[in-house]
Amino acid sequence: MDQSLADNPIFAVASPSGRERLVRASHSRTFAPGDPILREGQEASSIYALESGAVRVYHLAPTGEEVLLKLFRAPAVFGEAEALSGFPHQEHVAAIEESRVLVMPVREVVRLLGAEPRCALRALVDVSARLAIAAYNEKSLAFNPLTIRLASYLVDYATWTNPPDATEVCLALTQDEMAAAVGGTRRSVAKDIIAWQREGLLERRGRGYVVRDLEALRRYSDTARLKLTYALVEQRLASLLDH
Repeated sequence: MDQSLADNPIFAVASPSGRERLVRASHSRTFAPGDPILREGQEASSIYALESGAVRVYHLAPTGEEVLLKLFRAPAVFGEAEALSGFPHQEHVAAIEESRVLVMPVREVVRLLGAEPRCALRALVDVSARLAIAAYNEKSLAFNPLTIRLASYLVDYATWTNPPDATEVCLALTQDEMAAAVGGTRRSVAKDIIAWQREGLLERRGRGYVVRDLEALRRYSDTARLKLTYALVEQRLASLLDH
């Protein structure tokens, strides 16, 4: 487990003894695809380090519809904002594929961050980026037409779920899942999907779709968006430390 934390962008710069102490106080859990990891309203007493696999972060409406907020692939950290502030969890988190998570007591993480300033700086950059993404999502839902939100989501999802050398870019998504992710109706999503099929951007394949022209689909998206597939960027840390 210590090696997993050593690969994590936040904890990679911690001293080996500091990481080892944190790992000893933590425990690892494995989740199958679709398993809930966190539920909105749950007490936030731990911070979660994703050691392997991938998760989605979303809101759940009373009607059962999901609004996707972020996608994470290991290594990543989540649940820290609520755990550090003392608020209940504000979002649902579920596994997309089999995922292993290190559950870290918040007091032990705080102890490490207090003793390791370089880790604390990385955690600050990480949380700041999440806040910026949350602010963008609010603005997008309020002002961006559904066509832009849908195209942005599909481009991010396609880029995130398909390897860079894929011969075909696949979208394992139904129209209902797309509508839930972008806060729209299935009927409004279907209108855009049909138009893009006619333009040759998408092709129906089973329960999902194949993207025939990703660049053309990208032109429908918000090119200035903050992507759902956030990862802590080493270049940003380097630029901060250089000044």
